[in-house]
Amino acid sequence: MTSPTPPQRPVGPYETSLYNSRAARKALEQKLAARRRRRVIASIAGIVLLVGAGVGGSLWWTGRVSADPLSALPSVTGKACPQRTPVTLWVSEAAQPATLALAKQYQADPASPCVDYLVKGKSPIEAMIGLGQGQPNRPDGWIPDSPRWVERVNQTAKINAKIAQPFAKSPLVIAMDPAAAEALGSQPQWLDLVASSDPIRLSDPRTTTAGMLALASAMPQMSAEQGRTVIPTLARGASSSIDDLFATYNASPDKAQAFPVAEADLIDHNRLYPDHKMVSVTPAEGTPAFEFSLVNVATDPVRDQAVELLRAYLQTPKAASIFSQFGIRSTSVPVTMPTPQGSIGEVTIGPQPDAPTVARATDTWQSATTDFSLLAVFDVSGSMKEKVGGTTRVAITQEAAGIALSALPKTTKLGLWFFSIGIGAGGADYKEVAPIGRLDDEGHRARVAAGAASLSKSIGGGTGLYDTIWAAYQTAKKSYDPDRVNAVVVLTDGRNDDPGGLSLDELKAKLRAASDPTKPIAITTIGIGPDVDPKALTSISTMTYSDFYSAPSPADMTTVLARALFDHECKDGRCV
Repeated sequence: MTSPTPPQRPVGPYETSLYNSRAARKALEQKLAARRRRRVIASIAGIVLLVGAGVGGSLWWTGRVSADPLSALPSVTGKACPQRTPVTLWVSEAAQPATLALAKQYQADPASPCVDYLVKGKSPIEAMIGLGQGQPNRPDGWIPDSPRWVERVNQTAKINAKIAQPFAKSPLVIAMDPAAAEALGSQPQWLDLVASSDPIRLSDPRTTTAGMLALASAMPQMSAEQGRTVIPTLARGASSSIDDLFATYNASPDKAQAFPVAEADLIDHNRLYPDHKMVSVTPAEGTPAFEFSLVNVATDPVRDQAVELLRAYLQTPKAASIFSQFGIRSTSVPVTMPTPQGSIGEVTIGPQPDAPTVARATDTWQSATTDFSLLAVFDVSGSMKEKVGGTTRVAITQEAAGIALSALPKTTKLGLWFFSIGIGAGGADYKEVAPIGRLDDEGHRARVAAGAASLSKSIGGGTGLYDTIWAAYQTAKKSYDPDRVNAVVVLTDGRNDDPGGLSLDELKAKLRAASDPTKPIAITTIGIGPDVDPKALTSISTMTYSDFYSAPSPADMTTVLARALFDHECKDGRCV
């Protein structure tokens, strides 16, 4: 018996723009992923701006105002409004196309408020950092795809967001090559999918909902002995995102024949790539679901009301109809979503894994993957006091860095330095705040956290950049751990201006002479604001297995730090 094809949404100019923007975003991500794979080491790599996902700031580091044309919805005049208040929504990428369509439809309703809903796709880690209370361009509403991310954001960003009831769901399914699905013969169990000689591939369960839900569902089916062999095998085949896995399948189907995704993402992929369609396979035990809820984080009364009115609209039959066109199931108006022809197993939604189960799964995964030995080096020169709206560069950086560092796995080795001319002992341009040590040592973790929280108290002086990079490299080399990826991440807002220190050519000559290809140390440089020297920083990073990445506006810090610390594919001590 063949399964019906998914419902076809109407295709007009707006729908075409959705297709094109999503396809363009995926194409960009695939191009950037390929570039990451070509690098020998990307340090804590993948610090890339997801342009098509609507990431961008409305304030420059110098305080100038800029628009974000990629995230703004078309103006809609459902009723006469003297002006429309912008209301920003951060949305799980699986729900972004549907939310764009819903917002447009709602704004066309004369009963809707006089607002423009600005929809931006955000990964869970980007949301975690960007929701800090002092971060610029915080959203008014956030639509995550699992309550587990809300719990984690509350833990790291300290915002006490309330977990809301889901307004829609998308079951976790295994996207599979049609020929591979046909070869199964019958509906598999989770253990068949993860413990076979040719297991499914996962996106990273520490940073993606698909990987998290799949691992948390499969692990209870394994014995301890099975887990010791299965988890490392899964980790070796893991990817940083489902978009990377879809891109791999499109290019080489045999290299990504099966991997967990949201049902909505599978439907979207098949619509975008009709020549590379995949089918749906559901484990016999059932499957958890991506759960989309609207978390109200607005601080302005008008925007707060607009978020609550949108919440009510999301529960309506009209919204359910739009959801279904994007492969998402409303929780208020039940629908049965057709599956691609050749799919295996009825999609039966089971319970969401609880927080302890997810924690056990991700901790087990972390122990089976390559850890990092990381020295984080932050600029505290006087220019970091530069005003940005009602705050400063250093205040934005301090909070974002604190959230990001607190979210690192406890097995990470981490050290923290500050730098400005003359800040250290004997007039050195750098100061050790915390030595490189394991974060599962609670005393060391507390020292790092206290150090990060003191960043704004250390501001002053010039930018002693090159001496600092050389000293940090030497320290990382002395602390080299052959079982880890060893890296230095340098964040600066300026150019080297220490006349008595190393020149760029002298620094590069020292790095070249000290480099040992058998013990690679990556130096990733991050430039914040408009006053950095991208050419110099690029030359330093590219000769040390990494790259320079730019955060020209305050809101870019969210993406840069998220990618720097969490979006990487590391195998056997190398990030590629």
